[in-house]
Formats: sequence, structure tokens, C-alpha cells
Amino acid sequence: MDGTDFCSVVRKAIQRLRCEDGQALVELAFVLPLILLFLFGIIDFGLAINSYNGDTNLANLGARTVAVLGTSTSVECNGTSETSLTAWMDCEAKETGAPTPTAVYVCDTAGSSPSTTYTVGDPIKVEVASAFDWTHILTGSDAYVGSVTNPVTTITASATMRLEQAPSSGSTANSFLSATSTCPS
Repeated sequence: MDGTDFCSVVRKAIQRLRCEDGQALVELAFVLPLILLFLFGIIDFGLAINSYNGDTNLANLGARTVAVLGTSTSVECNGTSETSLTAWMDCEAKETGAPTPTAVYVCDTAGSSPSTTYTVGDPIKVEVASAFDWTHILTGSDAYVGSVTNPVTTITASATMRLEQAPSSGSTANSFLSATSTCPS
């Protein structure tokens, strides 16, 4: 091997070392996890807002039902007679595609603190709470990722409407509202 062949071999080796053919792939490997994290964060935030909108719609349906309830002891949902606001809201959640409520509250907000007086003309507030799993989209499960519990947030929405007919509060004739918890203060 003469000197010119050796120099050309060294030049080619140096050119290969300076070659940037794989640089884009390495940069993609560094940036892709951040882009995916950002993308899934946006999707999860959108799903959380959708859950809040579903809870708000469900609270509006519940508030309207309570406002016009009067002395009824049951309300129809999908052909089934429901005897409590909580059961009716569960049925309506399935019908409307809203998240299943984990808690339903109803109260008369005319006074300084929530009560169950239910006087005609008073504002009646219905609160709906549901659980939102922030990692459901990534894991496809509702409970665990390995041995770590998924982070769950309670989403709460409420609606207030004026009571049009007074329900027979406190009596056994109207178990529709008496089986529902009073709003937290």
C-alpha cells in the first residue's frame, strides 16, 4: 500500500465520521416523547372538558326535573319509573352519554345556607360530581397502571333553577328528593 492509497482511505474514514445521515433520527428520538406528552395532554384536557360539559348538561336536566316535579314520587327515564333523583340521573347519564355521576346533591339555596325547605319560587340547586381518570386514554383501563393507582379527579358541575311546584318535602310520599343528599355548604 503506497502513501496515496493510505491517504485516500483516511480521507474516506474522516468523511464517514463527519456524515450526518443519522442525525435526524437521533433528534427525533429526543423530541418525540415530548411531542407525544404534549399531544396526549391536549387530548386528556379536551376529554376532561367534555366530561365537565356532560356533567353540566346532566345537572341542567336534573334541576329542570326538580323544578317541575311537584308532588310526583317518580319520574320516567327510558321507559323505567325511577323513584330517586340519583337513580334518574344515572339513567339519564347513560341516555345522554354523560359520565356516570358519583354523587348527586339537591338543595334550596334561598337562605344563607343550603336547605331542604323547597318553597315555590326559591332557587333549587342540583350538583353532579363524576370521576375523571387522567390516564385512561393511555392505559385503556379504569383502575391501575402496574401497581400505581391512576390519578382520578372529581369533576363537579351545578345548575340552579327556580322551583315551580313545591314537592311534598319530608314526607314519605315524595322519596324522589328525600333519597338525595343535601348540597355541601
